[in-house]
Formats: sequence, structure tokens, C-alpha cells
Amino acid sequence: MESFKQNKYFIDMLATVMFFTRIPVTWSKFSDETPDLARASWAFTVAGFIIGLLSGLIGDIFLILGLGSLLSSIIAIAFSIFITGALHEDGLADVADGFGGGVSSENIIEIMRDSRLGTYGVIALLLGLLMRIGVVISLVELGYSLAVVLSVGFASGKLAILYTRAWFNPSDLANLGQSLGPIPSINLVVATAVWGIPVLIFFPILGSLLGVIIVSFLIYLVGFKSEQKLGGITGDILGAIAFSSEILLLLAVLLLVPGAV
Repeated sequence: MESFKQNKYFIDMLATVMFFTRIPVTWSKFSDETPDLARASWAFTVAGFIIGLLSGLIGDIFLILGLGSLLSSIIAIAFSIFITGALHEDGLADVADGFGGGVSSENIIEIMRDSRLGTYGVIALLLGLLMRIGVVISLVELGYSLAVVLSVGFASGKLAILYTRAWFNPSDLANLGQSLGPIPSINLVVATAVWGIPVLIFFPILGSLLGVIIVSFLIYLVGFKSEQKLGGITGDILGAIAFSSEILLLLAVLLLVPGAV
């Protein structure tokens, strides 16, 4: 155990797993310090791959057992929601409600903090889940394993969080700055490399490049709108961007996979 305490890379990965999932972690056994997400940000994409791998392997097992791609994909996605506590799904719904029904900055924040779901949130969440299922199934039917598809998808969402935080400052109305400070440039480079290697191995380059362009535009658009409405980004906005980025990256890949259209 002491050797783990002395390994800052292991501690960083543990911090990201603890933050992004419900996987039980007794933090005090590994570190006496408070988790530093900014320092551990290089491992965000690693956490995404872990979530996708665990969820996708379960779906792949059902595929091997003869279950159809639809049910196998739904089971895998459902498991991913279970182990993450619907963290990004909640962010998407809250942002849809806040920006859809809010008027002033304070009103938007108040709506986003409300635990109840409104019409905008329900619609956004439903459409988002349907799009995720549809894209995942389409890639599986083209021969990709669920483990690969979900791993890349979730890692893409985590990478989008880092770039959003790097490009935009937190809103004074949120507590984001306290939990996720400025992202070191070297961490962005490492996280991007960790994400990029498997993406280039498994997916077409043009599809991946198109996905990067689309996700970058999403980050800029949502970030700019957040600055206008709230003076900066919040944790819910990061969650909404992560969820949307997962789908958009995979959708772009799907559009340019040979035989997909």
C-alpha cells in the first residue's frame, strides 16, 4: 500500500476514477491529501477508457452469447450509466432546463441546481440517449466491438472537458474553480495522446478528424454561450459537453466509415 501512496501517477488515476464513477475507493488508504483533479487531469481520458472498457466488455459478452446488437448495446450503455451515476446525463438535462427556461443568470443557475427535471431536460436526455444508442448500434453492426466504441466515446467526452476548462473560465456563480483548477498544458498533451493513439488505431483518420472539428465547434459554441449567460462555465456545462462530445465524435466516425452510408 505504501508503494501506491508514493506513486503519483496511480494516485492521479485513482482520483479520476473516484470522481467520474461510483466504483468504491477508500481514498484515505492511498493518500493523505485532498484529490487534486487539475493535477490528475492527464488521466481523465484513462478514466474514460476504463468506463468504456468495463461497460463494453459486458455488452460484448452478451453479443458472443447470441443476444442482438440492440439489446447488447442497451445493456452496455445502461451499465455505464450505473457505474458513473449518470454524471454527464444529469449535466445535459440540467443545462437544457436552465438555458431553455431561464432568463437571468441567477435564474438559470437556480434552475440548473434544481433536482427536478423540466420539459427541456427530459427531451434533451431522451434524444441524447436515443442518439447514443443509435450511433453505438450502427458501429457495432459494422464490426466494431462495444468495448472499442464505448471506450473511445467516453474518453472523447473526458477530453472535451479538459479543453473546455482550458479555453473558458468558471462562472463566479458556480463552484467549478474550487474542484477543477486551471489545466496544465502538459496534462492536455498527455491526455490528448492517450486518447489519440487508440482512436487512430481503430477508427478512420478522416472520420476522427471530422469528429475533432465538430467537437471543437461544440465546445466553442457552448462555452461562448455560457460566458454570455453566466459569465463562464459550470460543472453541469462540462457534463453536457462531455455527453454531447461522446456522441458527436462517434457520429462523425460513423459517417466516414467505409460501407456505413
